[in-house]
Amino acid sequence: MNIYEFTDYKGYVRAWIAELPKAGRGELRRIADRLGVSTTMVSQVFNGEKHLSLELACELADYLGLNDLETEYFFLLINCGRAGSYRLQQQFKRRIEVRRQDASRLASRLSKDVDLSEGTKAVFYSSWLFSGVRNLAALEGSDVDSIASHLKLTRSQVQKVLDFLVREGLVTQKAGKLNVGARRTHLPADSPLVTKHHQNWRLQGFQKMVFSDSKNLFYTGPMTLSRDVAAKVREELTSLIEKINKWVIPSSSEVAHCLNIDWFEF
Repeated sequence: MNIYEFTDYKGYVRAWIAELPKAGRGELRRIADRLGVSTTMVSQVFNGEKHLSLELACELADYLGLNDLETEYFFLLINCGRAGSYRLQQQFKRRIEVRRQDASRLASRLSKDVDLSEGTKAVFYSSWLFSGVRNLAALEGSDVDSIASHLKLTRSQVQKVLDFLVREGLVTQKAGKLNVGARRTHLPADSPLVTKHHQNWRLQGFQKMVFSDSKNLFYTGPMTLSRDVAAKVREELTSLIEKINKWVIPSSSEVAHCLNIDWFEF
């Protein structure tokens, strides 16, 4: 469940429960056990007029698996529900809307380990080779020759790219073996370089479309739909990208892929 789709914490928890196996049967009892309160009290909160205290909300946020930013948003929803005056409630509603807008911006939901200088960005995003070689450097046993062979480039071409990446701390080199330095970079949507970055990798996708490979995925789906559903699709895709990044970071480096959303091995 994406908490940022909700402006009411009770609605969020009810929807979270409904997504569980068997529609979450018995979940209110398990929540009550975790919070150390009666099932009746929990039922009165999520099916009635009572509200959680912030102390219980803290425990519940942990039980729901919310991260720090999601927990802060959860607290805002609870404070809004608990507000004793219209004016105070409106204050919280304005803060909730700001958080929802922030959450819709992908850059605020993807962590990054390094901030590049503008000059470094200009070079790094000028060609797909820089991010491509950097990702291939993460593969076990990678060296200049293996990357050159994989990309069908000359050794000198790859070495020139690697020299830049090593100099900027984006790749490390020890005893001839390579690895990534800082784990991730991210261009915000308003960067003047972001269009070039997208185009570089789209062109690689176009080339891969020529060859049939069941491991790759290319999807194009023109459609008409309501504005509400269009907004929901965008939010779902943003949530999916956020989830994919959470899977990728702790995983081992075995293959190199690109997500556009065209999904192909390069």
